[in-house]
Amino acid sequence: MHREQGLAFKRFGSRLAALVLLGVSTPFATAAIDDVTSSRIAFGSCAVQDQPMPVWSAVVDRDPDAFLFLGDNVYADTGAYKLMPSPRNYEVAYERLKKNPDFNKFLVASRAREIDVFATWDDHDYGLNDGGEEHTERLEAKKAFIDFFSPLGLAETSPDQPGIHNASVIELADLKVQVVMLDTRSFRSPFVKSKNPEVCERGGWVFSSDSDATILGEGQWVWLAEQLLQPADLRLIVSSIQVLPTEQCFEKWANFPAERERLLRLIAHSRAEGVVLLSGDRHSSEISVINRQDVGYPLYEITSSGLNNALRGRFNVADEPNKFRALDANVSDNSFGEIEIIGAGAEQSLIFRLIDEGGVELQVLEVALQHLRAR
Repeated sequence: MHREQGLAFKRFGSRLAALVLLGVSTPFATAAIDDVTSSRIAFGSCAVQDQPMPVWSAVVDRDPDAFLFLGDNVYADTGAYKLMPSPRNYEVAYERLKKNPDFNKFLVASRAREIDVFATWDDHDYGLNDGGEEHTERLEAKKAFIDFFSPLGLAETSPDQPGIHNASVIELADLKVQVVMLDTRSFRSPFVKSKNPEVCERGGWVFSSDSDATILGEGQWVWLAEQLLQPADLRLIVSSIQVLPTEQCFEKWANFPAERERLLRLIAHSRAEGVVLLSGDRHSSEISVINRQDVGYPLYEITSSGLNNALRGRFNVADEPNKFRALDANVSDNSFGEIEIIGAGAEQSLIFRLIDEGGVELQVLEVALQHLRAR
């Protein structure tokens, strides 16, 4: 099996299909990977391109079948990059990531081992801290993103239209694994952000927005509904910002409560099974879970952040509340996430892991795949 890969990443085995819902057609890509006893999907976010990234050695050692970039893949809006004219700031940021000697180990491995690569962005590779649709350089940022990652399955392929959301299906361990990368930036409505230190110890930000404010925009909502109707055994829905946690005082879906509820209801009403949420952004990592009767099974979210700029215990991050946290604590070390698929047939399980830059497993949680089916 051969996959063409240039300086940017390319996934292999793509095909086009027409999926019709509410009169809208959307392409998606399908890729096949040789059957193995176990398969691994690695993922992470928040990588400062000008700093050492020893975590990539640990990623390569795990020999994943796929890697998902969850956002803030480069920082194009901080430090000296702020002084660069657009689109030069994006081009230089990605160029420095590509030349980072630690990241280069993953780049070489991804070519040699045909590791599938998927990506979305967050605010710093989008180019505006906490930014949304108001960002005037979103098309320049999109071009740089596409030039680097060359993603297939883009819902909006025109360089003149915003949006980098994409969806693909890969085959791993006899499962159809759907990877849905949401774009929480290009269409997100503005919000008002103000400081209120009484809200919580760390951050203390409060957010307000219009009642009709959106995170995804109506077109992306229709596209997502289409994706959830496609056949899949395991669905990874990637949001650059956290979906389930409601108590932390930074960006999250809960800042737009109607949008958060819409997403959870969509998962339920589509009868999509095997959904696992992935997110980044926080500079800390954790596993969350929520039980809703309409979904019919536990809905897990794995937050993995950051690859080389986690908080490492600063700012009392360990004390941050999260009533949906599945384990006793969060993680503030540089790390990445992993989902391993083990077993066969009705005995298949998913092992969720958070792994530090030395390859040490910090948190592990096993979930039977059949428990992610509506009962």
